[in-house]
Amino acid sequence: MRIAAVLLWLLPAAQASAQDLETKLVVTQEGRETGREEFTLRQGRGRGAPGSTLIAVARYPATNPLLKLAATLERTSEFALAKFQLEVEGPNGTTVILAAGSGARLIVRTVAKGSEAGRELPGGPDVVLLDDSVYSLYTAVADLATPAGKSLTGVFPRTGRRASFVARRDGAGGNGSTRVTLSGDISGTLATDSKGRLQRLEFPSSALLVTRAKD
Repeated sequence: MRIAAVLLWLLPAAQASAQDLETKLVVTQEGRETGREEFTLRQGRGRGAPGSTLIAVARYPATNPLLKLAATLERTSEFALAKFQLEVEGPNGTTVILAAGSGARLIVRTVAKGSEAGRELPGGPDVVLLDDSVYSLYTAVADLATPAGKSLTGVFPRTGRRASFVARRDGAGGNGSTRVTLSGDISGTLATDSKGRLQRLEFPSSALLVTRAKD
């Protein structure tokens, strides 16, 4: 019953994702497509609060997926975490992960069929919530990157992994795009367009590349 209640609470976000998705990504590893992701990034949060909302759906593989993830990330106008939810559908059923920031704390709750668990993690303004299969979440990294390099901590709520890295903004391109170099536990490059939407992400060590779909 608990997971049904959580899923019912998540339903408005899922409906919005179905109606408003605008950007499509292709995920490849070693040159082979492994999945696809769709996301929308819009201004404002629930109930008209200022900030931004990212809604994403990722499928692995894209057709008849064995793994499907639906994520919602709400941030304040100062890029602070307001709300995070991740619904994971896989062979073993559905798991829902909820997270929210409270000062220097990060509260994470995981709900699966027949179980529920909560944990408290170190939080703060330099913490970003990420996932190994939902790459549009790296939009938050691009927003926090600085020309001098910003030290960040990536928290992966689904796996519990933490990663310390530096995000350095390399400057804006002629079309308003921004390129960011990542170094440390997370190493690679990412680029966003003039509207702040992810358009390319590359992790050379794992031969993983995320690009905009051509269609």
